[in-house]
Amino acid sequence: MLKLAVDVFHCIKLSSWTRYWVALSGSTLIYFGAKSLRGTERKHYKSTPGKRVSVVGWMVALPDDPEHPDIFQLNNPDKGNVYKFQTGSRFHAILWHKHLDDACKSNRPQVPANLMSFE
Repeated sequence: MLKLAVDVFHCIKLSSWTRYWVALSGSTLIYFGAKSLRGTERKHYKSTPGKRVSVVGWMVALPDDPEHPDIFQLNNPDKGNVYKFQTGSRFHAILWHKHLDDACKSNRPQVPANLMSFE
């Protein structure tokens, strides 16, 4: 299970960052709300999750932005929502991107290998 304190920015409806402790379990993101404004450790967050979200079929992007190297985006194409996550380091952004990419692609129907190609 991947766990980290992140700031989440919902590009569509909110105009500011919201702080969560987020865990990835399989293909589900689990959000824990903050107890305080400046928390960076697990103890600074609530013990019960505020919400759980399946990311199957979503898309994750790692923008190449030198001013914000610690940010990645998660896109829900069904609803048109884009979420930005700030991890605190480029290393953690890359790690989250890798694991979320796998989670987003999990449980997707696989295209059979025996299909004909008309090229």
